Amino acid sequence: MNGSRRASFGTEIALLFVSLLFLLPVLYLATMSFKEPRIFYKPLELPDRLYLDYYKEALGTEFFRSLLNSLLVTAGGLALTIFVASMAGYVLARRKERVFQLFFYLFMSGMIIPTVGSLIPLFKLATFLHLINTRTLLVLLYTAGFIPFASFLYSAFTKSIPRELEESANIDGCGSLRMFWVIIFPLLLPATGTFILTNVYGVWNDFLTPLIFLNSPEKMTLMPMIVQFMFNKQSINFGPVFAISVLAMLPLLLMFVLTQKHMLRGLVMGSVKG
Repeated sequence: MNGSRRASFGTEIALLFVSLLFLLPVLYLATMSFKEPRIFYKPLELPDRLYLDYYKEALGTEFFRSLLNSLLVTAGGLALTIFVASMAGYVLARRKERVFQLFFYLFMSGMIIPTVGSLIPLFKLATFLHLINTRTLLVLLYTAGFIPFASFLYSAFTKSIPRELEESANIDGCGSLRMFWVIIFPLLLPATGTFILTNVYGVWNDFLTPLIFLNSPEKMTLMPMIVQFMFNKQSINFGPVFAISVLAMLPLLLMFVLTQKHMLRGLVMGSVKG
């Protein structure tokens, strides 16, 4: 027993050390954003006070507009995906006809198509539909990219829900659409949490898609805005860039802190039910 406890304690220490290694870039980013110019290029020297001029310069840019654009695109893409994929996954899990099995494999095939390989067709399609330089296009692109994985996830969770719940609802005269949103969808909240947790960072930190499909600074999201801000500077001053990066990281960090209990519960339930 003592040997087992020592091994467990050693494993915990090793995991703590690894987690600290992952935190080092974040700590370095935050520290550099508060350094004065005289010690900025001395990586091992810590600031003796909080130098806030970098943040003043960062907030004087288009940060808040880009932040709003990122919030709209991220929330819109995830919400639309959840709306479509939850219903699709439910149908694919419950219907046993051959055509629905073919649809299931068709959805799954979307997971193996590389995004970079479809950029040219997507750009031509967006130009034809007059959607270039619109936030709506980004929402639709993210939704289309997430639907295969999200449908697979919702389908797997749906199979763990007893059919007796649906039969009871049908006996009580509950329609299919109302039954899904009132009874089934609340039981799929762990799947929803898992989907959000695993994909929100990809949308928020996406640099390539907005850069290609947007050309107006008023509609640009955070990541391209940070790069444009860096290259538009006349002098090489990375302090404001570090400050903007810290500000861009805060919304996701705050979201994780406030929702980690529910998100991690969804991941654990998914591992048990899968």
